[in-house]
Amino acid sequence: MDAERDRRSRMERLEKQYEDAPGAYRARLALWAALGYVVLASGLVVAAGLCISLIVLAVSRPLEDWRIAFPIILLGMLAVTLLRALWFRSSPPEGHSLEPGEAPVLREEVERIRREVGAQRLHGIVIDASLNAAAAHVPDGFGLRQRHYLVIGLPLLRLLDRHELASVIAHEFGHFHGGHGRFGGWIYRVRVSWRRLLDGFSAGSTSQLFFWFFRWYAPRFEERSMVLVRRQEYAADAMAARVAGTVPAATALARVHLAMDWLERRFWPDLLRPAHIQSHPPAQVHLQLARALADWREHQDTVPAWVRKERPEPEDTHPGLAQRFAALGVDLDRSLGRPGPAAAPSMLDEALLDRLEQRFSREWLEAARPGWEARHRAAQEAERRLQVLAESDTRTPDEWLEYAALLEEHRPATDAVPIYREGVRQRPSHATGHARLGILLLRQGQGEEGLEHLERAMRLMPSLAPSLLRELHDHLPATPEPDGLHAAARQLHRTFGQQTDAPPPGDDDFQPHALEDVSLQAVRRVLASHPRVVSAWLVRQKASGLSVLPHYLLLLEWGGSVASEQAAIPRLTAQLTLPGTFTVLTTTGRTPLLPRLRARAGEPFYRR
Repeated sequence: MDAERDRRSRMERLEKQYEDAPGAYRARLALWAALGYVVLASGLVVAAGLCISLIVLAVSRPLEDWRIAFPIILLGMLAVTLLRALWFRSSPPEGHSLEPGEAPVLREEVERIRREVGAQRLHGIVIDASLNAAAAHVPDGFGLRQRHYLVIGLPLLRLLDRHELASVIAHEFGHFHGGHGRFGGWIYRVRVSWRRLLDGFSAGSTSQLFFWFFRWYAPRFEERSMVLVRRQEYAADAMAARVAGTVPAATALARVHLAMDWLERRFWPDLLRPAHIQSHPPAQVHLQLARALADWREHQDTVPAWVRKERPEPEDTHPGLAQRFAALGVDLDRSLGRPGPAAAPSMLDEALLDRLEQRFSREWLEAARPGWEARHRAAQEAERRLQVLAESDTRTPDEWLEYAALLEEHRPATDAVPIYREGVRQRPSHATGHARLGILLLRQGQGEEGLEHLERAMRLMPSLAPSLLRELHDHLPATPEPDGLHAAARQLHRTFGQQTDAPPPGDDDFQPHALEDVSLQAVRRVLASHPRVVSAWLVRQKASGLSVLPHYLLLLEWGGSVASEQAAIPRLTAQLTLPGTFTVLTTTGRTPLLPRLRARAGEPFYRR
């Protein structure tokens, strides 16, 4: 059984345990939460007690053996490390903290919703650069007191109208309010505390035993608490529907979900494409994002078919969109309708909007510059390779497909369809070649032939189905045609909509990366800018996904908490550039793939 199926099976088993006996499940979860406190308290009592005893012994009975100082120092360091790990420094989330008098309209709306929900008083409102909102609990001191912040992303304010934004704010206040019960709120805070604790341990050499315990314990506690956490999301959705209405709550969920997918598959790839010809990244990214979001929201008025087939990953804290719609009692097939005016212009004054866009654009520019420059250098290498392939009189099947992919990427004005056709003619079993050819044919209006190649690709490699079904939705004509194109597309959704699991790769799928030192140095520079990266391994994998170019697996040993890893990995990934596609994995992921990958890679190519 592969790792994903194994995790899904565990989650389904835990879900069933909760459904069968919720009281017993909560009791076991409470014991798991208490285990962490017991280990910490025991370690602190033992370390402090032994240290004090040795000090008393050394003072009351002077000993000639001065080596007694060593255990005193070590035990003292361990006790201090445990205390420091338990002590939380209070600082607001990253972003722009609204000053008194700033954004009064937004403040009034937030306060209105807070009172209606009955949530605790806010310590601040933070606007950041994400397409998201969050209830941030920041513990003070030893975590006995919590400070509450509401984080709202500027792109979210650009995406949603005021009614939809109200539902999102009410959802987040649902977490503050604890509508899911005191026990659920406590479990939520314990999850955050163990992540922070692991961060505190990771830097202390005297606390390695505790660090490894919590590295083992924290993911298992998170997995067992996931059932409750997902139910908290349902409760927060219900709060959003009560405050803002069921329809705004549902459309807000759908718009955010679809916009995130659009950002990942369309906006960011298109933004990075000029790296082929220019050596510096664009300066006004968030202005471009605002304009692109405004255009996208006007044209995205339906929920695509692929959304109904999605299932949450085992590590996802949120249920799937289909499950959340069902809990709200809303039909997922409904039209989203035309959105109202975006919330940002009416809730933030023009001067503040401009300052935020300028700030977030500067921050993105600084973070993106190393990766952009490396991407530009890689593009120049690809241009040279493209020239070699263009001048070649004889090409192997793989070289035909590589040539087509390079043309598609670097010569968008050149039609790569004939090259792909020749490549798949010579290599009929090449799934990604059929996939790219099918997508290009759809874009050119040759839907019937395009669907044939997409179906061939999904039969050859079922794991391509989720991505190809999304592409199919993007490129089908808006109005059904009489030739049955939409009917054929619906049949593909019925046939391949559930085929999302890929077979686990074998050892032969991993090969040496064979990268030149200049490419490795670019990767090392990015890794060096993230202090939690301890070591890194790199291998080349047989082509996967929708790319016919080389695919690399980058494995990182992360020296911090799961929370810090989840926050940093997307930023790190955006800064990386490799001559092909790549996937970033971490050693905290418990999957049988990782030991074989690390063994195949050999020595790390990067160490801190």
